This record gives sequence, C-alpha cells and structure tokens, in this order.
Amino acid sequence: MSVDFNQLTPPKAVKELDFETIYNERKEALIALWPSNKQNQIRKTLERESEPLTKLLQENAYRELILRSDLNAQYRAVLLAYAEKEDLDNKVADYGIQRLIISPEDLTTTPPTPAVYESDEDLRYRASKAFDALSVAGPTSAYEFHSLSADGRVADAYASSPAPSQALVTILQRDSENGAASPELCQKVYDYVSGEKLRPTADRVTVQTAGIIEYQIQAVLHHNNLPETDPVLEEAIANINAFINSPKRIGQSIYLSAIFKQLHVSGVERVELISPSADVLVTAFEASFCTGVNVTIAEG
Repeated sequence: MSVDFNQLTPPKAVKELDFETIYNERKEALIALWPSNKQNQIRKTLERESEPLTKLLQENAYRELILRSDLNAQYRAVLLAYAEKEDLDNKVADYGIQRLIISPEDLTTTPPTPAVYESDEDLRYRASKAFDALSVAGPTSAYEFHSLSADGRVADAYASSPAPSQALVTILQRDSENGAASPELCQKVYDYVSGEKLRPTADRVTVQTAGIIEYQIQAVLHHNNLPETDPVLEEAIANINAFINSPKRIGQSIYLSAIFKQLHVSGVERVELISPSADVLVTAFEASFCTGVNVTIAEG
C-alpha cells in the first residue's frame, strides 16, 4: 500500500524556527544568571541595541536558529516523507531500491543530453510500496510495485484480477504524449512481472495501457476594479499548471472543486469555469490528461 505523504502531520522533532522566540528565551536565561537585585539593571542594559552584551546575545540566538535549521534538515533527510535528492537515494537504499532512469544520457548530441531520472515524488511513491515486494507478484499491491520498478518510464500501475488466476496490470507511461503506454513498454513490464521469481505459477498476466480521458481547462477570472491584473492571472495559471502537471495516477478523477480551488486566488471575485463543465470521472483502468489551458481575466 502507498502512503499519502501530504496528509502526514509534521513530526514534533522538527524544531520551530523563530528568532524572536529564541532570543527572548536566551535573554531571560542570561538575566537569571545575575543576582535578583541586579536583574532589572541587566534587563535595561539589554534594551539598548548598541550594547555589546545585546549584540553578543543576538549573535548567539542567530547561531541557535541556524543550528535548529541544520538539525531540522538532518532529521528530514532520514525520513522518507521529507528526504530529497541524494538523501532520498540513500533512504530508499534501505529498502533495496534505486532511482530509475527515464531516459539515458545521450553523448551524441551537442551539448550532450543529460540523463533524466525518476523524480523525488515518484521515487518516494514507489518506495512507499516497497514492503509489498516482500511477496511475489501475487497480491495486487505487489504487482503494482514490481510494475513500477520494471522501467523508469512507468508513471503508475494498477493491478486487478478479473478472474481467478488472472492478473491484469494497467500502466501509465511517463514520457508519452498523453500518458498512454506504448506496446513496447507494456511488453517490458509483462516480461519483468512474469519472471519465475516474481509471478506465481498459476497466474496468467496481461499488461495494458490505461485508457486516457482527455479534457481542457477554460476559465474566466472576474475581478472588481483591480489596479493590476497580471500578477493575479500569473498566480492562477501557475497554480493550475502545477495541478495538471502533478504526477498522474490511474483512477484519479478531476473534480471541478479542485480546479476552482487552484483558480480562486487572492483578488479574484469569482471564477467562471467554461470547461470542463462537469467532473472528469475516470474508472480504475483510466487516467485523465489535460490537453490545454486557457485562462483569462476580466472585470465584473
């Protein structure tokens, strides 16, 4: 099973980063070092910004802020939900997983084309299914993990059993135009999950591409006498682009409420959503794909 990392509560071990809080805590601790009859005098001294003791206290508080930030980063680096880049590579190595290559390096081009690797988000998603790999590809979750591990181009996988001893694996392709998987990739996944060490003897496996449900987003953002509309429009378009470009998942429908949420930024009075006119509903064997975005802004 996979984990929705966005729903996790931030760990308590991550310290709050607030300079004023740290400064005030250290100031009170410093004042407490003096006898009670001198504490008011020290407190007044620390109210002067030019006082060397004040400068020293500020410098110490800032150093603690940096230390807390470093400790937070070090702690996050060992958590699957927060680790990034090389730290994430080392974390998933605990599960026997390596970052997959989507497209290899091409040294024949000028300049050379660097290799494209699995993103942090996709690697994290696949790693969350790692314990399913402890089984052969019998349970649906195990088929999904092994399908995702078959090739870096596999963006998502959904396994089902339409009949006894039959396994149907539906996949998305990361680098295709709309997410549909090519016959070549389907065959590669089939060969991988059908290996004698993975597939139960009685299973008959079929690998297919997900059906692609295409849609467009067309909307008009209405405002009430805004002096500048460009920043508002840019923010809304950036939001919707991030939304449609997030990792695609099989069976994940596109709801109008989610589109409205992305477009209704500060300064927008109302959103007139022209397309889609209804929720884009997909089945467990389908995925959605946005073919275009057209967002404008108007007064009134």
